[in-house]
Amino acid sequence: MFYYIHGYKSSPESNKGLIFKKKLGAVAIKYRDCEPENIVISDCLKRISDIIKNDKNVVLIGSSLGGYLAVETALIHPNVKKLILLNPAIVPPSTNLDNHKDMPRRILEEIRDKRLFKNRMNTKIIIFRGTEDDLIPDDWITKFAKVHEATVIFLHDDHRFSRNLTKLPIIISNLSKK
Repeated sequence: MFYYIHGYKSSPESNKGLIFKKKLGAVAIKYRDCEPENIVISDCLKRISDIIKNDKNVVLIGSSLGGYLAVETALIHPNVKKLILLNPAIVPPSTNLDNHKDMPRRILEEIRDKRLFKNRMNTKIIIFRGTEDDLIPDDWITKFAKVHEATVIFLHDDHRFSRNLTKLPIIISNLSKK
């Protein structure tokens, strides 16, 4: 079953959430009840875990911060069979956080997890990368993809995949059959 984990300033009712629900039957997970800047990552992960824990065949679609949350969830849940990450905010341990102003430093520090850059996960990982994404640096994607031997699909698009949003469910559905 597909589950969608939204980004930092987004919600389960976003365009992506609604499209994935309609076209893929995805469950859009609400992982916070507060303003984005007040989230606590461990609380978000617990909410996600509680929703997916009884499903035997989980496919997580994570966008931006939701991509990070999806990866962390897969680390502790062997029932996550596939990760589909959309411009994931997965911060390499060596990153200088002074240059990133799109998220509070406290949250960036929380999501900078060196475990994500050490050993390859057993989960199949597909990353969609917008070539015009101005929020997530290319090297974050590249470093993570190399460690996990992830498939990276480049789309001529922005961080939110504005141009390809309606095509994403079709592409994801076709990739999930493989």
